Parts: sequence; C-alpha cells; structure tokens
Amino acid sequence: MNVAEFSIRRPVTTIMCFVSMMAIGLIAAFRLPLEALPDISAPFLFVQLPYGGSTPDEVERNLVRPAEEALATMTGIKRMRSVANASGASIFLEFSDWDRDIAIAASDARERLDAIRDQLPDDLQRYHVFKWSSSDQPVLKVRLAGGSDLTGAYDMLDREFKRRLERIPGVAKVEISGAPPNEVEIAIAPDRLVAHGLALNDLKERLAKLNFSVSAGQIDDHGQRVRIQPVGELRDLQELRELVIDAKGLRLGDVADIRFKPTRMDYGRRLDGRPAIGLDIYKERNANLVEVSRAALAEVEQIRRQPALGDVQVKVIDNQGKAVTSSLAELAEAGAVGLLLSVTVLFFFLRHWPSTLMVTLAIPICFVITLGFMYFAGVSLNILTMMGLLLAVGMLVDNAVVVVESIYQERERMPDRPAQASLVGTRNVAIALSAGTLCHCIVFVPNLFGETNDISIFMEQIAITISVSLLASWLVAVSLIPMLSARMKTPALVRSETGAIARLQRGYARLLAWSLAHRGWSVAGIVLVTALSLVPMKLTKVDMFGGDGGSEARIGYQWKGSYTREQMSDEVGKVEDYLQANRERFHIVQVYSYFSELEGGATVITFDAARIDNLPGLLDQLRKDLPRSARADLSVGNQGGQGGAQGVQVQLVGDSPQTLQEIAREVVPVLARNSRLRDVRVDSGDRTSELAVRVDRERAAAFGFSAEQVAGFVGLALRGSPLREFRRGDNEVPVWVRFAGAEQTSPEDLAGFTVRTDDGRNVPLLSLVDVSIRPAASQVNRTNRQTTLTLRANLGDKVTAPEARKAMQDTLEAMSFPAGYHYSFDGGDYQDDNAAMQQMLFNLVIALVMIYVVMAAVFESLLFPAAIMSGVVFSIFGVFWLFWITGTAFGIMAFIGILVLMGVVVNNGIVMIEHINNLRRRGMGRSQALVEGSRERLRPIMMTMGTAILAMVPISLTTTQMFGDGPPYYPMARAIAGGLAFSTVVSLLFLPTIYAILDDLSTGTARIVRRARGAVAAPAM
Repeated sequence: MNVAEFSIRRPVTTIMCFVSMMAIGLIAAFRLPLEALPDISAPFLFVQLPYGGSTPDEVERNLVRPAEEALATMTGIKRMRSVANASGASIFLEFSDWDRDIAIAASDARERLDAIRDQLPDDLQRYHVFKWSSSDQPVLKVRLAGGSDLTGAYDMLDREFKRRLERIPGVAKVEISGAPPNEVEIAIAPDRLVAHGLALNDLKERLAKLNFSVSAGQIDDHGQRVRIQPVGELRDLQELRELVIDAKGLRLGDVADIRFKPTRMDYGRRLDGRPAIGLDIYKERNANLVEVSRAALAEVEQIRRQPALGDVQVKVIDNQGKAVTSSLAELAEAGAVGLLLSVTVLFFFLRHWPSTLMVTLAIPICFVITLGFMYFAGVSLNILTMMGLLLAVGMLVDNAVVVVESIYQERERMPDRPAQASLVGTRNVAIALSAGTLCHCIVFVPNLFGETNDISIFMEQIAITISVSLLASWLVAVSLIPMLSARMKTPALVRSETGAIARLQRGYARLLAWSLAHRGWSVAGIVLVTALSLVPMKLTKVDMFGGDGGSEARIGYQWKGSYTREQMSDEVGKVEDYLQANRERFHIVQVYSYFSELEGGATVITFDAARIDNLPGLLDQLRKDLPRSARADLSVGNQGGQGGAQGVQVQLVGDSPQTLQEIAREVVPVLARNSRLRDVRVDSGDRTSELAVRVDRERAAAFGFSAEQVAGFVGLALRGSPLREFRRGDNEVPVWVRFAGAEQTSPEDLAGFTVRTDDGRNVPLLSLVDVSIRPAASQVNRTNRQTTLTLRANLGDKVTAPEARKAMQDTLEAMSFPAGYHYSFDGGDYQDDNAAMQQMLFNLVIALVMIYVVMAAVFESLLFPAAIMSGVVFSIFGVFWLFWITGTAFGIMAFIGILVLMGVVVNNGIVMIEHINNLRRRGMGRSQALVEGSRERLRPIMMTMGTAILAMVPISLTTTQMFGDGPPYYPMARAIAGGLAFSTVVSLLFLPTIYAILDDLSTGTARIVRRARGAVAAPAM
C-alpha cells in the first residue's frame, strides 16, 4: 500500500496527521529565535597591542614585527594584515580552515605572544586577542545628545545607563563612547623638578614601586597559620601627594599636581550638530535579538524620562532588532503578494475554487511544517532562512498542480470512480514528482558538503528551508491532494473544448506537429537562439558582492597635517553646516560625524530612501558642491558593499614606506584621470608630522645607560607612563604620570630634563639623543609581513567593482616600478570575490552532474536526461537576457537564483518526458506521443511557471537589500523569473525535437552495435 492509497482509505488518519504536524509547527514557530544572521564563528583572530603616545614607525618596529614573527609560526594562516599607528598595533589573522576551533587558535596565539614578551617594550601593559562571531556585534547603537555637554559625565552615564542596561536579561555588556572615563593624573612641573635637583630616572624608579599589594607567605600564631600580605595600596589621593620621593624628604605633591580628572579625549562625535554619547549594547549569544533590543530601548527611554535627563535626546542609529523585523516583514509582504498572484494564476487555469483552494492549501501547510523542523533542528528564523521560504512560495504548489492535473485526466476516463481515478492519477506521476523534488533539493548538496566558508554557511540556511518545504510539498501532493480530490467534483472546464486553455493546447499541438515534421527548421531555431544568447552573456556586468549603497553616504576626511581635536571639529563643522543648510534639497534625515586625532574621521549621511531615485547622481552633486577644506581632502562614497564605503583598492608593496609614498604620488594623478574612478586617494592614514628621537648609543653607554633605558626616559618625558591602577570604591582607575602640558611638548623642552648616572652626575637628557621633526603618515600598513601602501577609489556612476578594478589594473600595468616593488589586489576583497565565483561555478557544475545522475536513474537512459538538461541551459540564457535588458549586474544573489531555478526547470522537463514515455509504453507512436504528451502537460507546466514567476515579481521590483546595506534581493528574483520564462517557452517549442533527435541517436547507436556484434559473430558459426 503506497502513501496515496493509504490516504484515500484512511482520510481521518491522514487529516489528523497533518493537523498534528501543523499544531507542532505553530507552537514551535512562536518559539523560534529571531536573528539577523545565523551564529557564525569565522576563522578570524584580532590581536590588539595598545601602546599610546608612540609613533607608527616605533610601533611597527617594536611591536608589529616581533608579533608577526611569532604569530606567523601558526599553521593554516591564509592572510595576515597589520596596522601600526600612534595608539598601538592591530594584527588581523585569517585562517584557511573554517572548521578550525578558533578558541584553540586564540590560545595558541596568546602562548606565542607570551613567549616573546621580553622582546616587547617594558611599558606595554597588556595585549588582547579577540575572536569574531556574528553574535558579537552590537544589537543596538544609541546616541545621546543633550542640551548640556555630556562628554564629561562618564560617572553619571555609567551609573544611570550602563549598569541599569546590563541588568536586563539577555544583555551581555554595554560600551560607552564619546565620554572619556576618569583617571588619576600626576602632572609633574618640570621647573619644580629641576629646582629640587631630582633626576628623571630617579623619579621613574620611585613611582614604579608605589601602590603595591603582594603576598609574603604565612606565619604561626599560637598554632594557627596566618597569611601575611604587605599592603601598599593607596587609599586616597592625599596619600599619593604625601609620598616621599627622595632622601631629603621631598614629597610628590611638591613637584606635581595630583588630580582626579577625565581622560583627555582625542576624538569627537556629533549627531545632527550636537555632541553625541554612544551606547553600544551587546546581547548574550543565546538571547533573542528582537527581545533584547526592544527591552534595551525601552529601558533607555525610561531612564531618559528622569527629571535630570529631560533635555537628553535619544537617537537610534542602528537597531538590529528593528532591522531584522522590518526585513522579515518586507520579505513576508513580498511573499504574501506573490502568494496572491500565484492563487490568481491557479484559478485562471482551473476555474474551480475548491480545486484552487485545495492546491493553495499546500503553501501554509508546508510553511508551518518547515518552521517546526527549524525549531527542532536548532535553526533560527533569520534573513537567510526567511529568504529561503520566500523562494519556495511559488514552487510549493508545483507538485500539487501536477497531481491534480493527472487526477483530472483520469477522472475523464473513469468519471464514476473518483477514488480509483485519484489513485491512478497520483501513481502515474509519482516517479516524476519524486525525481523532481529530489532534483530540487540535490542542487544544494554541494554547498552543504563542500568546503566550509561564509558562502556555504549562508547557502546552508537557504537550502534547509527550501529543501524541507519542498519535501513537505511532496508529502502533501501524494497524500492530502489525492484524498481530497477523491471527494471533489471534477471541474467543468477540464472537459471543455471551447475554453482559452483548450484552444491554446490545440494550437500548441499543431505547432509541435509541424516542428517535428520539419526538424531542420527546429534545429536552426535552436542554433539561432543559442548564438543570440551569447550576446547578453558577454555584455552583462558581473559584480559578485556589490550593493546599491542603501540610503546612506559617507564623507571621508583625510587630514593633511597633525591637527588637534578642536581644529578637526571646526573643519567637520563646516561640512555639517552645509549639509544642514541643504537638508531638504538632498532629502537628508540624519547627519552623524566622528573624528579622531589618530584614526581620521567621516560624516555619515542618512537619506530618505523613499524620496531618492538616483543616489549616485545625488552623490555626484554633493561631491561638486561640498565646501573645500585646506586641512583635509574629502571623498564621497556610498555605504554599500562589504566593509563600509563601496569602492576598490589596490596595494603597493615594497620595503620602504618612503619609496611607496613616492610611487603613490606618481600613480594617483594617473588613476584620477580615469572616468571609472572617483576620489582616488592614498590610504596611509592622515598626513602628519612626528618628533623623531634617535638614541645615541655611544653617548648613552658612556654615561652607563642602555638605549632601552634612554628610550624609557624619553617616553616618560614626552608621553608619560602608566602606573598601577588606583582603587576608588568598586572601580579601578588608571594612573598616569606625565609632565604638565605633555600634549604640547616641543623638542626644546627636552633640554630641561636630566638623568642621574650611577656616580651621581646629572646629565641632560637631550645630550643622549638626536631630535628632528619629519613628515610622516599616521599609520603603517603591512600585509603578509610586507609593508604596503593602499590606494583607494570610489566607483563612478553605474560602474561595478570589477570594472573599476580592471581600470586600475590596466593603468598600473602600463607603469614601471622600481626593483622589489609591485602592486597587488590581495589586500581587498578581490581574491575573495574570485574564490566565491569559482566556488559557485564548481557547485553549479556538481549540481548539474548530480541532477543528471538522478534523471538517468529515473529514466534508465543516458540520453533522455540530456534533453531535460537542455532546459537548464536555456534557463541560464534567459537569466542573462533579462539581466542585459534591465541593466542588472550578475552577482552572488543571481547564482542563488540559478540554483533554485535549475530545480524548477528540471521538474517541468521530468514531468513532460515521463508522461511522453508513459504514452509510448502504452503503444502510442513516438511523434503522436510527443505531440499528445506535450499538449496534456502544457497546462500544469504553464501553471507552475506562472506561480513561480509571479511569486518573484514583488521582490524583483523592490530595492530591498540583505542586512540593509548588502546585496539586493532583486537579482535573485529576476534570475528565477527571467530564466524560467525563457526556458519554458523555448523548451516547449524545442524539447520534443531534441527528444526525437536523441531518440534517433539512441536507436541508431543500438542498431550499429547490433550489426557490429552480428559481423563479429558470423565467422564463428
């Protein structure tokens, strides 16, 4: 007894089974966690070595190079990138193996850094090793702007906001930015130090020994063991002021001002022209994203209602919870519209509401079953899984449509036996349904079991929902549909010979008969279609990960010198004033700026997406009209693509940063003349000046000092030195000793500092070093342990990243480089894009091979599957035809569309060929079977094509993007719609001819083999 027979005989049991699955699925659906992305732990490591007050060259020499040497011994490193700037070093490690346990890799990295700790500067306090996970991103970014300046209110923000938010269930941590934490500053007066004859090294040695707490073992006290802990921790600042620092009784307060103050803030941020405080809220890994963001935002609003905070304005610049719900709502809305259009198509062909509703019933049932499976499989409802459900909307009725059509044909033959007609009709298409559903699912197998990376993880999420929903649709088609059909009247239109569908079928049959009789013209048509389709394939633009930029733009500042935060604020303010004055003209919703003395700055503009038709044109106008700055070069780009502003980059590679700068000065003007590139610039950080202090080793040795000791004295004189933290209540506050006005120290000030030798002589510090001021970049970049200089450019209007990269490559190839210097695209996403393209092509080929294997097993033939595979080729042609006509770039989303498309096309081909073979097995001639089988399968094929295409129409006309600023969805929908429409029309016309040619080839080959065997066998008789 098969599934259909069981369902027809036991209808109550069948209905109860589906009711049970629906109930379980609905309960599970409400418990599914909502996420932006699945929890991904990528094989990335970030190593940070904070070292403030230094220079990029010093950090690169003393931190980056030793750390790179140690970390390079780890196995499986794909790429290593390093950045050295005045605040420290950061090293990014990317491993090849995505299955690697990154926690073990992080521990391994720490061991290697610990092993070279003696090679790193003594005043390097700590380093950090971070892993990366998609769940580690802030779920809510809130900016607070008040009538009064909140930048000095760190304690209030920590007490009123940070601690209260961290008590919310699901919140892991809250980070405050824009308001510096407090510190204890020991501001030494140089004149007082000289007046008291205190040497710099004596002061450094004495301060390093204060504020301690150590263990001194245990003693016996009347039979009891008591621990001894000498405590030298300072309890208040007055103790610090009373600290004796020399043999004469000189106290620290006599030579220094000791105070509790906010840390100097070298950066600023503004929201719509007002100083902004940032609150970045992170969730726990297993917490519900939407619930955490909603609860945190509600708590922020409740805190703000306090009378003391009445003038504080709360603005949310990034809410992942809202972004997820809105994105899911947009996809659900598009799916609902597509569902209605699909129902319209079904009714147009069936003209029978009970049959239409019966077929449509498959969609909600399959959706709920899929949601239940996701819950028990531990899969979250995220943007990717929702996209899989959206893609499945138009395909869930395919199996039901084929079964209903087959049953209605049998009902014509046996109108008095509906149950038997339902059983026979289902049996006739059972193999075709199973093979088609299997082909639908099997196209994703290479992505599931191939190399693990970000693409395979994303595809896995889509594959799960599509595959499970299609398997559920198969179950509905072979059980619920025949059971309901057996109890339903046959639609009158099925027997009608005068309707539009009947006339279309007769006209199609006549056309097929003519094409089979004039096979040469059909072959000429196939060749012509194939040849013409090569044109759009050649002309369609390719951009794997390009985005449309969303509704944001970024104005970047590259500073031409060393400026203070206040000077930077003035320059950024000019741009903000211009944007504020043109707010209506450019449809600006929000202006957010950040700037830093160490890391440059940018202004992010949020536009009203509903009022913008041409973002690139608007950016061009903005680029022309922005006020010019004497202190900074401005660049304007959109926020699409990976990693911020959309554009391209190339790296100049060599040994000397100075030589790389010289090459860049020659290359940039040449690149800037290319119309495909905008805002060509050198990304070496901001141009600034640095105080170069070189230790004279011979003179230092003559006075009994090592070069490292002298460097430490200079560091204390110029940037200060950190001491052990000061405990203030429950908090540990950093302590810094620095000279008063250290931020404005000049080379001449070094002349006032002395150090004392072992024999008691006071030696001027300036006599041990050579000092000079020289131009320098604010950062030094290295890739794979080679010094690099990055050239960046934004994209011209309607220019894709590959086209801009090709323009760069053509320009650089025509230029000559000094020996040992070259250019490379390795620093950007070029290699990743190529690898993604190759992987998707490989998966596509493997999927085609697996589909062929399945069909060969179904048809027990090696030639008939080739006829069906021709439909796949025609579908790919259709994708490029539509992309070329609409000007759509081919990217990663189009690849996903093709994978889904292959299953639909193959399913239609299997249904047609299997029916033709059944007719031939019943004794019908080949030509008659081709005409009759194609005519009878015309209606279900057109129904499945119509439902699938119309389900994609809403999303193909929108500009909704993945994650808000990632690749848009419409290329995927257009790939499915264009490929399916083109392949269906072409296959309906030419598939019977291809079938006949292959059948003749099979017969002729068999005849030749028989003759050969007969010729060989004759002499033996």
